[in-house]
Amino acid sequence: MTIFDVVEQYAAFGVHRSGTETQAATAEWLASELRARGGEAELQPVEFPRYVADWAVTIEGDEVEALPLFYEAVGSATSTDPTRWPAFSPPGAGPMGVTGALEETMATVGEVVVAATQNLLGFLSVSNRGTELGSGVHVLQVAGHHGGALADGASVTARIDARVENATCPNVVARFGDIDNAERLTILTTPISGWFQCAGERGTGVAVALEMAERLAEHAPLLFLGATGHELGAFGATAMHADHADRAHTLLHVGANVGCDWPASDQLSAPDHSHMAARLATDNPNIDPIADAFARVGARLDTPPRDRSQWFGEAAEWLDTPQVLSFLGQNPWFHAPGDLPGISCTAERTEAVTTAFTEAALHLIGR
Repeated sequence: MTIFDVVEQYAAFGVHRSGTETQAATAEWLASELRARGGEAELQPVEFPRYVADWAVTIEGDEVEALPLFYEAVGSATSTDPTRWPAFSPPGAGPMGVTGALEETMATVGEVVVAATQNLLGFLSVSNRGTELGSGVHVLQVAGHHGGALADGASVTARIDARVENATCPNVVARFGDIDNAERLTILTTPISGWFQCAGERGTGVAVALEMAERLAEHAPLLFLGATGHELGAFGATAMHADHADRAHTLLHVGANVGCDWPASDQLSAPDHSHMAARLATDNPNIDPIADAFARVGARLDTPPRDRSQWFGEAAEWLDTPQVLSFLGQNPWFHAPGDLPGISCTAERTEAVTTAFTEAALHLIGR
């Protein structure tokens, strides 16, 4: 099996949202892959409040792909004339971000909003959510290319029925070697859940992390943590940190979009690695070999302060660890349905990043 075969298998499971049958099957598959590489793997369920909904949006009589703003509201609502937001930025706090938009229009907004999400290429593109209930207004997000129709008065209908229920979703934990007696334990972590098929966002990270686990375990004991709940406030990573933070000496975080290249797309003609970056926190003054390793895949090495605002994803949970190395990037299909093998990510890029990250990690742990 090649490294990119892992990406394709991960994406083939389908939508990777936490608490779904698909994600449970993905966790079982990941555990079996870790065992095949010599790890002692198990699933550790994590409790969380799961948002469950049924919904539909039509524009000019045609049903379009949509996704609710999870946890913003529960209950049932139907509208033949919903409030329209033609340019909606889910993570933003400004006038068209979720907080600003709801605060500024609450007096006039109805039970249901249909919002066209902003994205570089006009996709449906959603942001991560916490699990706390929001304003009570149902927001149904659609692709950005529908923004013109919403603004021009096209006929729109929307319905939704949503609830929150207690659920569990598994983290995947694997031990390589005698971690109980390891003097300086290395932890390798990557998120395993997301909004859609997430080939580039999550699949390449899973593939890189699996290969790194096998290679690094030849040199030192290693604990592998596959974190669920990434799209919902990273609740799986929080649970893992609570269980293992007191043992960690070096934390290796394989973040989002690590194997992303998109020359296969006719929408973007060339790859863009300008947003690829590694972040490092260590007292070791000799970091040039780490910088050199990432430079070979077109990524810079940053050394920001141990401030959560300067770190992204699950790495921010581990800033109390003596050494933290995190690598992540971006792609235009990030948090969008089109994040698929051969579109957002390639075998060549995934393999190159695996080599670079492994080389950097071995230097960091002194092997």
